[in-house]
Amino acid sequence: MSSPDPHRPLPLVLAFLAFTRLVVNTAHRFVFPFLPAISRGLGISLEQGGILMSARSLAGVATPLVVASAGRGERRLRLAVWGLGLMAVGALVTAATSAYVGAFAGFILLGLGKPSFDSAAVAYVADRTPYDRRARYLSVLELTWAGGLLVGAPAAGLLIDRFGWEAPFWVIGLILAATMAVSPLVLERDEEHTDSGGRPLSLDRSSVALLIVAGLFSVSAEVTFIVYGAWLEDEFALSLAALGAASVVIALAELAGEGSVLVFADRFGKRRMVAWGMAASAIGYLALVVASGSLVGGIAALSMAFIAFEVTIVGTVPLASEAAPGARTRYLALLMVALSIGRAIGDVIGPMLYTWKGIPANGITSAAVVLVGLALLLGAVRERS
Repeated sequence: MSSPDPHRPLPLVLAFLAFTRLVVNTAHRFVFPFLPAISRGLGISLEQGGILMSARSLAGVATPLVVASAGRGERRLRLAVWGLGLMAVGALVTAATSAYVGAFAGFILLGLGKPSFDSAAVAYVADRTPYDRRARYLSVLELTWAGGLLVGAPAAGLLIDRFGWEAPFWVIGLILAATMAVSPLVLERDEEHTDSGGRPLSLDRSSVALLIVAGLFSVSAEVTFIVYGAWLEDEFALSLAALGAASVVIALAELAGEGSVLVFADRFGKRRMVAWGMAASAIGYLALVVASGSLVGGIAALSMAFIAFEVTIVGTVPLASEAAPGARTRYLALLMVALSIGRAIGDVIGPMLYTWKGIPANGITSAAVVLVGLALLLGAVRERS
């Protein structure tokens, strides 16, 4: 584990990475509740909007290529700058073209840049923290996932309501361009030996199983999460502002999930936290099926599912950070691929299920998939110390 540069203390770096990830996660998350509005602005159907989301997720499959080329295997700063640059261009292209083809290209760049930056940020922090306390440090970064919905969704709703669907993409693109320029001034320079890419990446049964588990709980979550905005709009006729408010409630629930990992994961074990999260998320999805006709009950069920998903994914990040410590960025890139493939599958299946039988079909499918993943986690994944 390399020692931090005294001119770049870890708290300062964490603060910068947390702010940057807040913007990155806002770019990713605000689209979910406002996908119907964005689709209407582009003149496309909700199913075509789901294809945009799927393209964004599938772009993440190319993350290892970006890591190997732009990141040169294990170069954190270089990879972070490239990831932010790709996202900035993607957001600005989406806003500037205001057309389906332009949005398609922009979403691909957004989908390629986010996992690249995330891999670099997680590896950067993991390099500088011991495993027995790593969950609390990485959870600081993961709190921004809920922040993207808590802060970003209401702001995006106001921007869309006042200036049109393109406005959030303009704002996010400009902020990301600024953080890209500042990154080399805040983050430590990559060490020269990282050009070699570190040790070869070797995957055993446990590390492969963890990737499959991540893909399964990603499919499970996306199947339901991609349509919750449409469900709230269709079933309860919520306005854009009300959708933003509902997103705040869900984001607060997510903060509770992320906070529980920060407090308990290092104490009880990362694998155990992931297992608890997957079991609880299955309950949340099934509760949504039962409460789908009630706004209060549905929001409560969604909140439970979001809490549990956050426990799951935030617990998985530190667990995966030690699966291949000599090739950390490259293994984390594979984790992003697994999550991206899962999201892409869910982005296609979710709207189809919703159009077919409504939100109950999504909830049942999500619960079934996550329970398969839980069985694999318990049977094949081990935790390294």
